[in-house]
Amino acid sequence: MTTSKRAYVLGHDDPELDRLEHQARMLAPATGAILGLAGLRPGMRVLDLGTGAGDVALTAAEIVGESGQVVGVDLEDRALALARRRAAERGLGNTTFERGDVREWSGGRFDAVVGRLILLYCADAPAVIEHHLRALAPGGIYVAMEYDMVAARAEPAIPLVGTALAWMVEAFRRGGMDPALGTRLDRVLRKAGLDPEILGLQVYVSPEDGARSLAGIVSALMPLIEKTGVASAAEVDLDTLPGRIEAAMREVDAVTVFPTLVGAWARLT
Repeated sequence: MTTSKRAYVLGHDDPELDRLEHQARMLAPATGAILGLAGLRPGMRVLDLGTGAGDVALTAAEIVGESGQVVGVDLEDRALALARRRAAERGLGNTTFERGDVREWSGGRFDAVVGRLILLYCADAPAVIEHHLRALAPGGIYVAMEYDMVAARAEPAIPLVGTALAWMVEAFRRGGMDPALGTRLDRVLRKAGLDPEILGLQVYVSPEDGARSLAGIVSALMPLIEKTGVASAAEVDLDTLPGRIEAAMREVDAVTVFPTLVGAWARLT
């Protein structure tokens, strides 16, 4: 398989793993809802693509139960070690985590293949999907979850939040990725031969969580923000950004509206 894969631009250092865990807590209800609507149920064997710290895999493991199995695949050893530790802490013995490239990894038959925020980094997403459809059992389910980042905002609007979100969106765009990929999941899955159902879910969080999330993603993106000329380090001022965002939000009692998490799923016929 020759499909190219874009680099994961956010890194895998401790701050980024912490950010991913915080993000996962915010997204957990929406993720569980999408997996449930897609048809995950007890006893299934599930593959989680780009598992990272294992958040989607652990949610799936709770759904499929002891009679099921979840395999999470990722290239980053540090993230996989964290995923294994978290699974052990939760007593989820039905999960395993393996090192592999999501473009070409294979490991037998699965009843469901899932992936959250992974197609964003795949230059040919339909080809990646087609590869994993070959591993699905008859009647198996493919589930993709991606952001519509353009939908994120503060309510009421706050100039600083709008600016920080613009940095994020433009950095992804200039880096060759689609920050509104969630809006196009129907098209992507259809190119892979599927007839998907689509649902977008919105997450609303406090000023504190919103400031932490937004400042965290800007921090992780800072090398790309500077490299692509979106903004300078002096303009962003990372050291004070979280406090400035939170203060601005508290001043007007604002709510952070996360990027829409769009879920698309289809059953193999």
